[in-house]
This record gives sequence, structure tokens and C-alpha cells, in this order.
Amino acid sequence: MTRARWLRLSTLAATVCAAVACAGRGPAPERAGGFEEVAAAVGVRVTHTSGATGRKWYPETFGSGVCVTDLDGDDRPDLIVVTGRSWDGESTGAGVAVFRNRGDGTFADVTAVSGIRYPFYGMGCAAADYDNDGREDLLVTGHGGTGLFHNLGGGRFAEVTARAGVADAGWSTCAVWFDADADGFLDLFLCRYVQWSAETDLTCRLDPQTKVFCGPDPYPPSASRFFHNLGDGTFIDVTESAGLAKPGKALGAALLDADGDGRVDLFVANDQVPNSLFRNRGDGTFADDSAALVLTPGRFGMARAGMGVDVDDEAGGGIVIGHFSGEGLGFFRRDADGRWRDRARAAGLFDASLPVLTFGVLFADVDLDGRLDLVVANGHVDADLARSLDGDVGAEERPLLFRSRGDDTYVDVGAPMGLTTRFVGRGVAVADLDLDGDPDLVFTENNGPARIYRNHASGAHWLGIRLIGTTSNRDGIGAIVTVTAGGRTRTRMVRTGSSYLSQSERALLFILGQVTQVDEVIVRWPSGVIDRVTSPQADQRMTLTEGSQP
Repeated sequence: MTRARWLRLSTLAATVCAAVACAGRGPAPERAGGFEEVAAAVGVRVTHTSGATGRKWYPETFGSGVCVTDLDGDDRPDLIVVTGRSWDGESTGAGVAVFRNRGDGTFADVTAVSGIRYPFYGMGCAAADYDNDGREDLLVTGHGGTGLFHNLGGGRFAEVTARAGVADAGWSTCAVWFDADADGFLDLFLCRYVQWSAETDLTCRLDPQTKVFCGPDPYPPSASRFFHNLGDGTFIDVTESAGLAKPGKALGAALLDADGDGRVDLFVANDQVPNSLFRNRGDGTFADDSAALVLTPGRFGMARAGMGVDVDDEAGGGIVIGHFSGEGLGFFRRDADGRWRDRARAAGLFDASLPVLTFGVLFADVDLDGRLDLVVANGHVDADLARSLDGDVGAEERPLLFRSRGDDTYVDVGAPMGLTTRFVGRGVAVADLDLDGDPDLVFTENNGPARIYRNHASGAHWLGIRLIGTTSNRDGIGAIVTVTAGGRTRTRMVRTGSSYLSQSERALLFILGQVTQVDEVIVRWPSGVIDRVTSPQADQRMTLTEGSQP
């Protein structure tokens, strides 16, 4: 997130609807392309509080994330925004804002009745059904604590952190739920950053009068933690025995199948220390395969600052990483020799992203052409530092939207698509919030309001797919879904995590263009079960249950 120079400055079909639940919505309507910011208009009025009072305490610059999940089981994506708090004990709020999707494109604030509140400095969130009871639970990360909230149904939650065994008093950032050993229960990987406290906060200055946020270099790293799900609602810390006790400064993590063996592997983005790639052995343990990542140094010859991360499941797979200003995006693809090399410059991503400081990143087909585009949330960590390092700029930066040309290259079309407002961007998530068959965007801002960008891309046919596991974890996390339509095959993994401190809608959205009939849907579940659905109609949200279509 920072650089060493900081210290140098001072120290399925109608025939299968009986087996799969199908909800038709119709094709995405024909409209003018682009995005419209609608947060306040749809009832999402929430502002993040960094707690800044001029002391420039390090956590104040990291912002927070947003999670999209179905909290009440009505098959509509709801929102959870982490809101931050004061450092002086003055905050009396919940630390989050919870919004229920009404189904008409608007949201109701249900924070007060949700029962979700916590006393620590919240940052990230991750939602999943960890006990397979059919209800989505919520984990909140941050400095000085974690909070696990069990879904009781009816939109209400109970705090169970200590009872479940996932309490952590350090500085946690992102979190990823996945079933590492394929036993049918979701395990938890908790990213941890550095060892910092108000008492150990350091002072860095541009000049005798101007204090700026210090970078990660002077603070000791923290090892992330890995909790094994015992299947009874509790967890046990198995970080050491799982092979994941590697100190780092983790801000992002993403799930992928790095070697094509059908197991869920783990990529961790670290801040100014080398990133990590952990290969799943299939028994709940991991091999450190980080040597396969070809390091691309930053401006000052050290590891680049890794923040948000996401995975492109198409075209052989790719890992995108957000970096500090002057370092550009990283875009790694796996070569025939098994090494991952940065292709950002050849892809047209490097130069366009060089001036900005990137946090959240995610892939989504936002222009409905059947190809995955790249959405990038940007915002500097310190306005004074930005001006010193990068010239006449401030902390506010506009998001970038890289349209895929279909040939492994991209072009930024953010401004003409309506992403023109400059703000201090942090998290970003994607979801079909208004259920019209196109992906909408949700951004968080450090010390600013959450933003919702409604997608007005031109009409195209689509297929939404939600999974329910039976032998596998109920959320189907780690499943690989392949859709063949119109002579083209598209592949996606069901995942949590990715982006920065955030989580996108887990239901998959496949854009089909002008194709109205899907040839086949194949689901490869973590258990090894394979389901096939032939000839489902387009323009519907399908719910597919494991084992229903062998």
C-alpha cells in the first residue's frame, strides 16, 4: 500500500425447472450504455468514518469494504457496508450499515434490527453459510478484533466470535471462506497486516510542518491465520499444520485453481513484501508455491505494494493486483513452464494505471459483450504525499474501467461509461442489484459515502446461476461452472474474497449476447460431483442443487 520512500521522508431449461428453481426476469432492457450513481436515490445513505483527527494514525487511511449477499433468503442481493468509527471511544454506532433489497431496485436500512454491532475498528467483511443451515453468516475484520455473526433468520444475527473460536485481537483485513479439505464445511482464511498500535505509531514528515502517513516498512509483519471448520459451528486454528504460517503484510486474497488439478488454491497480496501462492494438497494442507510468481519490482526496486486482487477465470486464467501510484496494475498469467509472469504492459493495463493508487479490483462483464472487463477502485492514502510524489494531484481519483477487447488487451472506457467522479476509492463489489440481468457496481470511499453505480448497458440475454451444495459446502464455494451457448464456452469459479476488504454477489451472471438458448450448464462441485443441465432458457436466475442433474 505504500513505499520505502515514505520513511525516507522522515523516519438448466423449462424441462429441468422441477429440479432447479428458475426465476425468469426477461432480457436486459435496451437502454443507453453507461453507469448512473444512484446510492441515495435507492435508499443507501451511509458514510465511512476513518476517525481521522490530524494525528495521521496508520489505519485511518485504509478505508473499508462492502459485502453483497442474500441475508434473508429471498434470492435478492443485500448490502453490508463497514462504516468505521472514532478512535476516541465516542462512536456508538454498529460499525456497519445493513441494507435489505426490496426487489424493486431500492433498499431498506435494517441495521438496527440486524443485531450486528461490534466495538473494534472495522475494515472488511466476508459472508458465507459456515454451518450449512441455509442462512448466510457474516464475518467482520478490522484492527483490534474480529466479529462473527451467526444468522438466526428473519434478518437477525447473534455475535458468536469467541464461542466459534475465531477471535483475533490483531489487525485483520480481508477474509476468505472456502473448503480447503472438501469435507463439506467452509474453513476461514483471515488476512492479517502489520503489528501496529496507537502507542507504536510512528511519525513521518514531508517537512517539519507536514506530517504524512508512514508506510508498512517500520512495522513488523503479522502472519495470517487459518481456521479449520469442525462441522459443529466451531473452528480450530490450524495455521501452522496447514502450512500457512508465513509472515506477510496481507491486504487481499483470492481463490483460484492455479495448477488445474481441481483443488482450490490461495493467492495472497502483500504490501511491499512478496506476494504468496499456496497450492492446495487436497488434505487441508498447502504447499508454498510462491517461487512460481515472477517478481516485478516497484519504482524503488522492492516488491510492489499489493492491495486488492481478483482472478480472471477466462483465457487460461489471470491474477490482477492493485498497486501504489507509480507502480501500475499487475496482471499475471501462468506460462507453460508453470511460472506466473506480469503481462500488464502488453495487456494495456500498466501505463493507464500508473498515475493512480489502486485498492479494489474485480472482473465483470459490465458492457454485456460476453467478455470480462476490469473495474478498478482508486484513491491515494494521503493528499500531501500524493502531491509530493506524483505532482499536482490530491487523494481523490476516478475509478478505471478497462474494457476487454477479446485479444488479451484492454482499454480504459471509465469516463465515457460514466465513471467520472473523483473520490478516495477503496472497496468495490459487483452484483445485479436491481435483478435486470446486468452487473451493477458498489464502491466504498475512505471517510466518504458509499456509491452505487447502476448499469445502463445495452440489452443482452443472460443467465444467473446460484448453487446449493449437499455433499459440498452449501454455498458451492470452489465449484466450477461452465456455460456453453451459441458456440462459446464461459467458465467461472464460485468464490468469496477478492477485490479489497469486500465481497461480490456469489451468484454467477453469464452474459450471452443475442443467444436465447443455452446448450449446456456443467457444474463441477468441490466434492467431485458433476451436474449437467441441458437447454435451459436464457434470461432467468437458476438455483441448481448438487446431485439433482447427474
